[in-house]
Amino acid sequence: LRYTLEGAGVKMLIPLSTSLQPQIHRPPARLRACSLCVIPSDAHAAVGYATGAGGQALRFLELGSMRTKDWQSVVDTLSPFMKESRYERLVDVLRRRRGGVHLVLENISDPFNCAAVMRTAEGLGVQHVHVIESVTEFRQPAGETSHAARGALGNVAMGASRWLTVRKYESSVRCYERLRQLKLRVLASDCPPCEADADAGLGWETQKARDFSAAPLDELQFEPGEGVAIVLGNERRGVSRVFIERSDGTFYVPMCGLTQSFNISVAAALALYAVITSGKFPEGSLPEEERTALLGRWCLRDVKAAKPLLRKAGIELIDF
Repeated sequence: LRYTLEGAGVKMLIPLSTSLQPQIHRPPARLRACSLCVIPSDAHAAVGYATGAGGQALRFLELGSMRTKDWQSVVDTLSPFMKESRYERLVDVLRRRRGGVHLVLENISDPFNCAAVMRTAEGLGVQHVHVIESVTEFRQPAGETSHAARGALGNVAMGASRWLTVRKYESSVRCYERLRQLKLRVLASDCPPCEADADAGLGWETQKARDFSAAPLDELQFEPGEGVAIVLGNERRGVSRVFIERSDGTFYVPMCGLTQSFNISVAAALALYAVITSGKFPEGSLPEEERTALLGRWCLRDVKAAKPLLRKAGIELIDF
């Protein structure tokens, strides 16, 4: 048996085997031109049967240089082939994303901490995470080779890293320069020096041999329209001297118990929540053009036959 999939100007002929019959779905209301929608188990099957563009000239685009109208064309082409509830959920999440808040993670070593921090940032609506790997690789859950470890870490992250914009750097200096290019106010976490740690001869204590001037987290002030980057460092050494000495300010989380340190995922949650509750970074403040680009990227990832569908619409993404 062969069925025809039509919609958004696309026509595909897909061999339908007995094993594929349960995968026939009724199209959403937005897919007006389609009477039967068949989703092949192998994404390459759809690609193989995609017809040409009928002589229509292709626009060759590069993902990194696409304009807002290009991303909107991607969304308009692919969204009819997504479940309506899925598409609406993605749109709703993007409407609530916060602009102006960036999280910087410097040489985080524990994969569980990496996963937990990602989940915290995504859950609070923070979109941008900058990762520095000058010493330690930032190991996200999907990078684990062990099936057992990957499953455990996946439960910690809940897939959060898939929805974040993560930029990686091999140097703290390069990351700092990029934050300045983005015109962000840089605030670095800095723990108060501890006599017990000095007596124990911990390696990172040497960089604390200076005047300590960090402010309590709850005393930080933010200005409307001012972007901010919150910098958190390695679980043992803390933030490097690059950020301590060059940042616009330093902060610490006040503690009154015998325990004098928080896990980095807890510190990230406290710091980000303090920024958010200032009221200067409300839900929905992520710029419209950035939301459109993110939605386009998410559509590319969700629609298996995205490449032939876009080609039929006259769009060829050279690096997709």
